Amino acid sequence: MTGKRPMEGWYLLDGLKKLAEICAHADGLKHELEPLSAEDLAAGAEPLTQEQIAERLNRISQLATSLALEEMQATSEEWYAANDAIV
Repeated sequence: MTGKRPMEGWYLLDGLKKLAEICAHADGLKHELEPLSAEDLAAGAEPLTQEQIAERLNRISQLATSLALEEMQATSEEWYAANDAIV
């Protein structure tokens, strides 16, 4: 191993930005799914709807796909095969 990074420059920055956004969405969703306190409810907070949860998960999926196809330059076939291997 030469110690060379697989991604550099703008590719690295774009990839890191997308990974940070994925983490932010996942962490935010994790906290938003926690039960609401009595104070939250009194202040008018409402639990997330199924549609809101689906939108957040869809955004995470889109970012991961974009990272794979654009920054990592995987082919669609490679990306789909990687996804199929998980299931």
